[in-house]
Amino acid sequence: MKIELIQINYHIANFEKNTRAIIEAIEKAKNKGVDLAVFSELSVCGYPPYDLLEQKDFIQDCGKSVEKIAAACQGIAAIVGSPSLNPNPSGKKLYNTAYFLADGAIRQMVHKTLLPTYDIFDEYRYFEPNNDFKIINYKDQKIALTICEDLWDDQPVFTNFGRSHLYTVSPMERLEPFHPDMIINIAASPFAHTQVDIRRHILTRNAKKFHIPVFYVNQVGAQTELVFDGGSTVVNSKGEIVGELSLFEEDRQIFESSSLVPNPSIPTEGTRFKTIELIYKALILGIRDYFNKMNFKTAILGLSGGIDSALTLVLAAQALGTDKTRVILMPSKYSSDHSVNDAIKLAENLKVHYDIISIKHMVESFESSLQPVFKNFPPDITEENIQARIRGTLLMALSNKFGNILLNTSNKSEAAVGYGTLYGDMSGG
Repeated sequence: MKIELIQINYHIANFEKNTRAIIEAIEKAKNKGVDLAVFSELSVCGYPPYDLLEQKDFIQDCGKSVEKIAAACQGIAAIVGSPSLNPNPSGKKLYNTAYFLADGAIRQMVHKTLLPTYDIFDEYRYFEPNNDFKIINYKDQKIALTICEDLWDDQPVFTNFGRSHLYTVSPMERLEPFHPDMIINIAASPFAHTQVDIRRHILTRNAKKFHIPVFYVNQVGAQTELVFDGGSTVVNSKGEIVGELSLFEEDRQIFESSSLVPNPSIPTEGTRFKTIELIYKALILGIRDYFNKMNFKTAILGLSGGIDSALTLVLAAQALGTDKTRVILMPSKYSSDHSVNDAIKLAENLKVHYDIISIKHMVESFESSLQPVFKNFPPDITEENIQARIRGTLLMALSNKFGNILLNTSNKSEAAVGYGTLYGDMSGG
């Protein structure tokens, strides 16, 4: 059986775009003789939809989209993810569902069993866990269809009470008595710099434990503060990696289920990218998708000559293009020639438009106004931080006037302790 893993960048609640992308992908797969096209978790609506799941119209649009996609499945089957209504009078009103579509209709629905409520996940707030285990029969193959966390059931967790496991049920152990020929797992697993190794471990462990291949499809793309890195993977029954789709890019690849030969070019541990490169690619994707999905066009930021604003500018220019990125230098009496020259050199090296607005007189005006109150106190960090507030005000004004999106140049450590100045503290430069 020819199975195609299709890794798409979805847009939350953009049903027209998501549905069109899925149907176009199915048509292309069909033309290549594919038997089964597989998409990621909640692919119809995008992941994570959060409180949109509480909107009746949102759930109705999900259902209509699934029906449109099903109608396109003529001569080919597909697996897509979408929320579905729980028909039972008790429990949560929704399931997180994998739909098996074939012959122009919905043929089977499989619900997610393990609903994570840690880290960025809050699925149990919205979804009812599955307790009805079944397999899918297609093309003389028995498919154990699972959703993301359903393969992570025996991950150890460490607590003050000792080592234990997070879940008390294993979906695959419940499906094993049906003697499935393969596992298909559709996922929306967000990026972390250690995630590639962890994911490979999960997939290879399950393949070896149940002696069947695993076909794993992950979401790619950014949704506000989350980045999904793709990396969809196929592992054969020996736990050998057969294929791995691109990281941080849309991708698709066809696999023949009866011939899953390991790919020696794929490392069993680590990745072809170094950690810093993975983080860099994730940041670029996050910035680009945030602008594209919010329909923002251009960015502006304050450039001080310091490392925080320099890194922000490089990322913005790479993600958006130098022609869509603008910087403002706002020197004052606390600014050294070195920091100003560094900022100018960086902007020129990147070919980014820059303007210089001196705030020396503005700072002096503030100090003059405050002098009656500050007269008995020596100058300190207070006076230096006045320039940061002035810079923030000017950047907001420029953003409003020209419609640029203002980028924050505070670093994560500052944000974590609540010290970072709004729109960037450039008091050092």
